[in-house]
Amino acid sequence: MKFTGAQLQAFVEPYGLHVDGLQHLGSSQNHVYRARHPSGADYVVRISAGRFRTRAEVAAELAWITFLSGQGLRVCAPIATQEGELCTLHTVEGQPCIVTCFQHAPGIRVGAEHLSVGLYKGLGRLLGELHAGAVRFGASVAHWERGHWHESRLICQDLEAMGGLATGRFRSSVAELVRDLRGWPVDSSTYGPVHGDVSFGNCHVHEGELWLFDFDNAEHGYFVQDLATVLYDSVYCKVLNKFADPGLTDRMLPLWQAVWEGYQETGVVKALDAEQLRKFFLLREAVIYIHYHRVLDVKAVSDSFKAGLEIMRENVERQEHQVEFPAVFGGDARLQGTRRKS
Repeated sequence: MKFTGAQLQAFVEPYGLHVDGLQHLGSSQNHVYRARHPSGADYVVRISAGRFRTRAEVAAELAWITFLSGQGLRVCAPIATQEGELCTLHTVEGQPCIVTCFQHAPGIRVGAEHLSVGLYKGLGRLLGELHAGAVRFGASVAHWERGHWHESRLICQDLEAMGGLATGRFRSSVAELVRDLRGWPVDSSTYGPVHGDVSFGNCHVHEGELWLFDFDNAEHGYFVQDLATVLYDSVYCKVLNKFADPGLTDRMLPLWQAVWEGYQETGVVKALDAEQLRKFFLLREAVIYIHYHRVLDVKAVSDSFKAGLEIMRENVERQEHQVEFPAVFGGDARLQGTRRKS
């Protein structure tokens, strides 16, 4: 959806902003703009249109971020309108548009030049702080108006919208992964508010510290699924050379060890179940596969990209992966990996 200047002005005016100060950053799940406030502060404006979110769900997301920010976590706090509202609702061509505004994260996007074992440990430490904050937040609210992980639009509405582009076997495998994962125990030390998309891509680095943003996929979930997302997005994808090779697992291990060591300093998950982590890792691959089909014309991508998509599809359908999970996690005391007992 494209917005006119007048529509954008109506969106940002309640926050004391002007359309002339907007810089479009991208449109994927939402339309995101950088904005300069008259005070000189930089903000981020997010417009959610047609992505299966209610105003109550967005308000719940903002309440959690506000809590985390108040606890001292390095997250980008929401900015209220001049009337004191944290989000506003507009209608464009009959479609609801929910507008939110956030502090702009200090620092810059994480680039290849920043990646180090130390930064991976910092990512694990930040994720641990997030989960510890989630436990405190969960204890402070009677009900949190966000869906559960298995109700996510990423594996429900978006998968349904793929139509014939998703094979029956792919669909049934996703359903089986979800069914199996729902069987794991749920308590306050394993399950609560999760970010849903933690990665270096949703971080800035500032004076050696990471700042986390983009909580749009926040939901009730297992804390291990955030860890699986980090493993997939920020470890596996960073060392993958287009296609898996025999050295892939060995390259992943020291980076993952750094994440896990950092997480253990601050987080609530004290032992990992390798099978649960593996299944959430496969489900993340399914989510990325679905996402590519939503945002790309897959018929027009390069042959090598198509080949990569085929591998992703086969991995999910077979529920197997090139990452050697038993070698990395099975019985390794440094990672506290354990197999689920049947």
